[in-house]
Amino acid sequence: MQASAAQAGEHEPGYALKAGYLAKFTPFVDWPDAAFEGPTSPFHLCIGGHDPFGGAIDRVAGGLRVGEHPVVVIRLSPVAKGADCHLLFLSASRRQTPQQMLAAVAGRPVLTVADETLDAPGAVVQFVTLESRLRFTIRADMAQVAGLTLSSKLLALSAQPRDGGR
Repeated sequence: MQASAAQAGEHEPGYALKAGYLAKFTPFVDWPDAAFEGPTSPFHLCIGGHDPFGGAIDRVAGGLRVGEHPVVVIRLSPVAKGADCHLLFLSASRRQTPQQMLAAVAGRPVLTVADETLDAPGAVVQFVTLESRLRFTIRADMAQVAGLTLSSKLLALSAQPRDGGR
């Protein structure tokens, strides 16, 4: 097995901030009880495709809990159909398109978060850069399709594209 960027502790610029966002999203999302094997089973934070975080995501997730669920980081390349994820970060991949990753978790209660470099209109959250700042947009309809309930506080933080889009 070859060493990954995560094992080396390297990460791409800006991804420590994105790792922090991923952790901060979780208190504002309700997953159905059926999404977990048990009341204290792990919360799976998955990274689909290339891992741009390196050790940053592991540091953020270390000791983090979603309710009573300890967070475990899982790297998936590719994202297989029915992947056991609660949050899936979609990153660039040579093996899969964002649409293929989304299709792999379709019908499951998964908070999908797409990197700003990806065209992933089916993702619940999309990182965007507005006025040189990292922001995110939320597609509440996609959250509803996934069976997730988003806090109004999180929805209020969603950036609105200035190009007249939704």
